Amino acid sequence: MKSELELMLQRDFPFMKQNNVDEEKNLYRCFGCDCGDGWYELLSDCCRQISDRYAEEGVPVDFVPTQIKEKFGTLRFYYGYEDAPCGIAAFDCLGSGTSVRFETSNESVDEKKQKLRQDIADIVRKAEERSKHTCEICGHEGVLRTDLRWIRTLCNSCYDKHKVAIENSKNRS
Repeated sequence: MKSELELMLQRDFPFMKQNNVDEEKNLYRCFGCDCGDGWYELLSDCCRQISDRYAEEGVPVDFVPTQIKEKFGTLRFYYGYEDAPCGIAAFDCLGSGTSVRFETSNESVDEKKQKLRQDIADIVRKAEERSKHTCEICGHEGVLRTDLRWIRTLCNSCYDKHKVAIENSKNRS
């Protein structure tokens, strides 16, 4: 994702701050979003819903993004919480593109916080689901394309351009 778009996410949502320090163990904070510009609006909407949900609850945001990337043509948004940091706990299946998440359990968390965190998980999953229908390049309505070298979600126009680029690179070889 272009740095200008990432800076807008950081400006609009303080929990999306990056530090770009090589020693950082949090992949998102070190490297930012590893996906195309077409998913900016999708990510911005997701972050807005997360912020709104915390505001509704009247508590500070303790959400910590740990990695944001494309995998098997769809968005993966991994995260933890300040009091429950976690590494990336997911299993992604190549065949179906399904992503299974292992949520951190924190039995000391009260019911209100558990409900908030379940709502956050639902917000993130809906954004990931939306990515299956959003072109990663331009943000228009897209289709998951499995006939390319790399599985991608692309609109018809970006798909056609991508196929032409592949053919041109083959002809140069």
